[in-house]
Amino acid sequence: MSADPVLASADTGFVIDVLPTDPSFDRFGASVTRCVELALRAENAPFGSQVAVVLCDDAEIAVYHERFMRITGPTDVISWPADAPLGDVMVSCETARRQAAAYGNSWQREVCVLAVHGTLHLLGWDDHSPTERHAMQVRVDSIVDGCGAVTPD
Repeated sequence: MSADPVLASADTGFVIDVLPTDPSFDRFGASVTRCVELALRAENAPFGSQVAVVLCDDAEIAVYHERFMRITGPTDVISWPADAPLGDVMVSCETARRQAAAYGNSWQREVCVLAVHGTLHLLGWDDHSPTERHAMQVRVDSIVDGCGAVTPD
């Protein structure tokens, strides 16, 4: 893992740890923190909510995907509730890079989209039906657009 996690400011009432597992993912720390913080504020998350966002590669997320979801291979994002308020989000930066190219996003924006998507799951959002999926994507885009943290690659 990278040397130091990026933390949200203590005065926000939230604790957001961004933990890149590869130094090349360090570049996303500040923007992910801002976008996750905005998601927590926008969704009225409880004061003191804590979210850890692990930025990893496909091989690492594939281990957790199989262990916890019984699905072989990598995925883009996984989230888990925790005993403390909220929980953990794991984002594959490799999958995000491929998806960014396919969706016409910057790599940074796609990492933020996935981090916010995982955070919304922790806050009770679901995307099982087409209607839920659409509503969630609209909310994710609104949050990422509003965070002012995403720049072109």
